[in-house]
Amino acid sequence: MIISHSNRFIFLANRKTASTSIGIAFSSCCSQKDVIAPLGRDEKIRRELGYPCPRNYIPWQSLPAHIGLRLRRKLAGKPIERDLKKISYHTHITAAQVLEYLPRRHWDSCFRFCFVRNPWDRAISHYFWTTRSQPEPISLDQFIEGKQLRNAAEKSRAIYSLNGEIAVHRLCQFENAQSEVNRIFEELNLSGNPLLPETKRQFRSDRRHYREVLNDNQAARIATIFDREIALAGYTY
Repeated sequence: MIISHSNRFIFLANRKTASTSIGIAFSSCCSQKDVIAPLGRDEKIRRELGYPCPRNYIPWQSLPAHIGLRLRRKLAGKPIERDLKKISYHTHITAAQVLEYLPRRHWDSCFRFCFVRNPWDRAISHYFWTTRSQPEPISLDQFIEGKQLRNAAEKSRAIYSLNGEIAVHRLCQFENAQSEVNRIFEELNLSGNPLLPETKRQFRSDRRHYREVLNDNQAARIATIFDREIALAGYTY
């Protein structure tokens, strides 16, 4: 996610919507005072492009806790990434979590946007991502009927919603990601480079169209789980 005070926009990064590539592109126009959440191993791509790297993602309210986590890591050698997310701006932070740190007047003054994705295509993408390293992967049926996909839909809505209402000015479509990014760069008169770098494409082995993969029962179940995204973005099977 990005909070650009200099350009007055907030990018909320939804999962499985090319958010890494989109975040990298929008970081190209950021200044020293903006908030850029870290991307983990994909920071290598941002560094190679010479774009601004993570900054200002530890809110001042969390500085004492952050110091404590760093001491714990130094003294005990324990990883702190999971606990760090609880006290900082992070990649897939929700709208409600942002407002725990960001004054409401700054939130209200910024253009806010997030990306959503065709639910049927997203479900297949999420399946391959989830099972990429499992020695005995669950079946697609098990994945669709299980709790993981429902949880994914709930987490997605939490990112771009507040108290059940849409919290962003624009829900962009993943399928038109480059043109959507170009449009925002133009509308906000942003400097930098809107070209989306390629990331995280190696985990999906089956590149067939979702209609060739899903049966009618699977498609109907996915439509029920992602009914809100279908209604908001006008997706059809």
